[in-house]
Amino acid sequence: MRGDRMQLLHGPANALPLLPFGLPAVVTIHDLAIYDHPEWFPPGQWFATRVVVPRSIHSARVIICPSAATRSSVIRLFGVAPARCRVIPHGVETEFALPVSPAVRDAVKARYGLPARYLLQVGTVQPRKNYVTTLRALARIPAGRRIPLLVVGGFGWKYDPVVETVRQLDLTGWVRFVGYAQLAELPALYQMAEAVIFPSLDEGFGLPVLEAFAAGTPVIASTAGAIPEVAGDAALLGAPEDDETLAENLRHVLEDPELRERQIAAGRARAELFSWSASAAAHREVYASVAG
Repeated sequence: MRGDRMQLLHGPANALPLLPFGLPAVVTIHDLAIYDHPEWFPPGQWFATRVVVPRSIHSARVIICPSAATRSSVIRLFGVAPARCRVIPHGVETEFALPVSPAVRDAVKARYGLPARYLLQVGTVQPRKNYVTTLRALARIPAGRRIPLLVVGGFGWKYDPVVETVRQLDLTGWVRFVGYAQLAELPALYQMAEAVIFPSLDEGFGLPVLEAFAAGTPVIASTAGAIPEVAGDAALLGAPEDDETLAENLRHVLEDPELRERQIAAGRARAELFSWSASAAAHREVYASVAG
């Protein structure tokens, strides 16, 4: 693997090769929630969690984390020296901030059969994304003041409680699961939404928060993991499983125009603090320090 111009190896997704590769290495650890809450994840991942990730962390000269929350987890779980961990936040694509044309809006509306107003939650349907709390909050809003929820993300694993909650709370007519959307459609879906909900039980970063901010859509999210780092004061936050607060925050955003405009402005300003160019520059600094 050593070539004339190869100076280091970067594993961008929690892993480095297990066999010796004769180069200094950098690894990016996105999150380690599976160590604290294995019940949120599919079974059968022992090789990754017990072999691949630990070896990668211990063999890398620098460990890149997208948030201070993930950095803290790396240090706590693996006894890594803090100096080896570098926080480099993600960025957000400029497409989310660019106004979507009427033609694209109409095409996306037609493709998904969108109602005039809707709430949006983006993410695979699985325990960590905490759709059950979203559904309970939605059910707290009286039907006359409620607007539908659009779920963009495929069914992943352990999603039966979500399906059962929809049935138990009589929300079948209020929730639509549309599967994964194409990247080109996401800006329109964000920009046309009344609000984005992101009540995850844990996140190593939380890209949908930034995408919504850039799109000019208010965000109601949880205080879990890295979400407060990303959101700052630009989102309305609550404890992850507090559906009452989530419902209250939804009502505020939907019914208070002044608050809504403040959150939109704060979100746009917050999104401008995160760019892929800054992320790339920080990566280059790490590479230079490791290869030098």
